Amino acid sequence: MSRTSLILSILLLLLFSCEEGYLTNCSQCYTSEDYAVRLKISIRNPERISENPVVTLYEGPVSDGIVIERYSIIDPNATIYYDAILYKDYSATLEVRYDGKNYVTTAGACPKVRYDETTCEEPCWYVYDNILDLRLRYD
Repeated sequence: MSRTSLILSILLLLLFSCEEGYLTNCSQCYTSEDYAVRLKISIRNPERISENPVVTLYEGPVSDGIVIERYSIIDPNATIYYDAILYKDYSATLEVRYDGKNYVTTAGACPKVRYDETTCEEPCWYVYDNILDLRLRYD
């Protein structure tokens, strides 16, 4: 490997490893400071039909046991949204039953925001790390 390639590789590694949410999705960018901080809780498992799924949203880690809200899911394709607070830790569990077996999935997030002046057409505020993915991937 040439010296130039090595230096370029190291610079790219540093660039993408230093900042979470570095890539800005311009369609989810806000041009004013009046932006919404919403948690997106994904539970959709199209290949499985569950029995009585229940989502529990917690403030902080699940182990603290501070329940914010509990949702009994009627539509298995639903996505849940919750108005959140920046830089506050959230976690969630999905309790579900498939083929007579009980499963529990967990996820955590801490919504953050950054100001991006260069990526999109206009400077904007970008909210990231606001997705709780509770989909069951393996059984």
